[in-house]
Amino acid sequence: MPPELTLSDALDIEYPGAPSWSANGNFLAATVYEDDGNVLLVTDPKNDRPWRFTPDDGHVTEFSWSPTESSLLVATDAGDLLLADPKEMTTTCLLSGPDERSAYTWSNDGTRFAFYRDGRPFVRDIETGEERGFDGPKRGPFLGEARMFAWSDDDTLLAYRFVEDGTTHVGVVHTESGELVWRTHGELASSTPAWLSDGRVLFDQHGEGGTVRRIVAADPETGVETVLFRESDRERGIVSSGAPEVSPDGRRIALSLPLDGWDHVHVIDVETGDRTQLTEGAFEDKGVADATPQWSDDETLVFASNRNGSGQRHLFSVTLDGETTALVETDGTNVHPRPAPDGGTIAYVHADGELSPELRIFDFRDRGRERLTRSTVEEWSIPPIEPERIEFESAGRTIDGYLLDPRKSDAVADDATDIPAVVCVHGGPMRQMRDGWHPSRSYGLFYSSHQYLATKGYACLFVNYRGGIGYGKEFRQAIAGTRGEDEIEDVARAGKFLKALSYVDSDAVTVWGLSYGGYATLQVLGTHPDTFSLGINLAGLADLELYKEWAEETKHPAAASSEALRMGGEPWEVPERWAEASPETHMENYETPLYNFHGTGDRYVNFEQLDVVVETLTDLGKEFDADHYPDKNHVFSKRATWERTLQKVERVLEDDR
Repeated sequence: MPPELTLSDALDIEYPGAPSWSANGNFLAATVYEDDGNVLLVTDPKNDRPWRFTPDDGHVTEFSWSPTESSLLVATDAGDLLLADPKEMTTTCLLSGPDERSAYTWSNDGTRFAFYRDGRPFVRDIETGEERGFDGPKRGPFLGEARMFAWSDDDTLLAYRFVEDGTTHVGVVHTESGELVWRTHGELASSTPAWLSDGRVLFDQHGEGGTVRRIVAADPETGVETVLFRESDRERGIVSSGAPEVSPDGRRIALSLPLDGWDHVHVIDVETGDRTQLTEGAFEDKGVADATPQWSDDETLVFASNRNGSGQRHLFSVTLDGETTALVETDGTNVHPRPAPDGGTIAYVHADGELSPELRIFDFRDRGRERLTRSTVEEWSIPPIEPERIEFESAGRTIDGYLLDPRKSDAVADDATDIPAVVCVHGGPMRQMRDGWHPSRSYGLFYSSHQYLATKGYACLFVNYRGGIGYGKEFRQAIAGTRGEDEIEDVARAGKFLKALSYVDSDAVTVWGLSYGGYATLQVLGTHPDTFSLGINLAGLADLELYKEWAEETKHPAAASSEALRMGGEPWEVPERWAEASPETHMENYETPLYNFHGTGDRYVNFEQLDVVVETLTDLGKEFDADHYPDKNHVFSKRATWERTLQKVERVLEDDR
């Protein structure tokens, strides 16, 4: 028999996270997702001593390098906190138990670390184990950010994020007296604290329904706050994202901002407030949705950009005088650049049409590259199908996507016809499918699954609908006030594009997606009932008002939420818009079967959304099926859960052929 791709091949792929260097640059660490969760990879820049650490119980949830030693804190989902020594490849347990702990952050002198325990901020001495808890406001229910704690340069003050009066705040605690010496007030959502060289605490603020963003520096002694940057868009909302990065000398901050219509690198002098735009052009200097440029030294930043192709990312550096240099232009996606402490090398994540995500090193000096992990796709019995970039018109706009043509596989005849097809809709919506594997596990899983389906004879199309990154600010803002309409038209047009292909069976075109992709699936089946023959919804939204209420209590503050902006008003102001944008309203129009999957432990989309689907379709007498997974999260962590889901997806696709 000829070789074939298996579902195990698609599920065996590993996904490295963003890399992080030890203080002296002798070691590099990254989480690597394999099977059921993360392990920790620690190695030297030449990859001569790789150490894959797998906890005895559970999986790695976070890690943090000591600022003075080549050791790191490693936390697990089994409740253990370990101190890892990569030289000896050993670990020592520091903490264990059922209490909820997170956000481990070292002091600058490396003698202590801060963390949350059951929502309270604590500091622990690394040698003695002595702990001190602070009685200020608690962490709160909302999702975490890139930085939850920040120590002042002399380690006497600790900034942290907390929740009070329904929004996030930043406060500063004196670590000796335990006094809360300063805090933010008001309705704006404050987050991601950091310290500047002049002793001020820096923080990011969002508010007024997602229409205002401010970067603020505050003096904890005087309480004086200085707004270093302010962005406002009352009509279409703020789409800039990513925590500001402080330069090594603490005198500047860097951000990726779309002020001229495209995300570009900007630097702000924290003393004068002067802002300088360092890059420009009709392209995005942003690797993934929340990425920010990284400082290589006080004069140089590194960043990912799609200036060489909308669906790719390459790495560049730029100096403060605007001189840009190409670093890594390997075809595909190159993201999460992390310069070594000496500035001579850079670690990053690479993926392309032939390789799933890999951790790599680039040396500035000899321009050499090193692969620290290797894609298992190289071991496949048949090569992956090369994606083909396609375009189509939709609602006055050109939309692109990537098509996997099964006839390019040896498993499908070159002259095959009546081929069934599948449209995959990414989540977000502030995401973008790439020219090859996506660097993140959630979308990389879908890409791998579609490679498998293509060898089984399915044409697979990934659609980059409006609202996503990579195409400029106006494209990102295009769904403001019209959610559930034009971007859903993009999805429907993707289905029609497939139907128009001479080799596709126009009566067998499926749509599916996770999160916003699940929402789009539910919405398009009711608003464009003649387009698709089958729908598959993973953790999608059915009732948007119900989601808004839940999200603003558990996920993000109302001040930072753009839900009302996307609808053109609050539910009580424009109830007809909320109803029109909710799939529940249109389910009476369903003409095709719908399959649903959702985990009860989802922290990103409330499980009650599946209840709405089940109850509504039951009352309407529509054909559907629903699987729920107890305690499973948004992007199912367990391999067995994905295997069960994808096996069922394959069966229902086969039944639809």
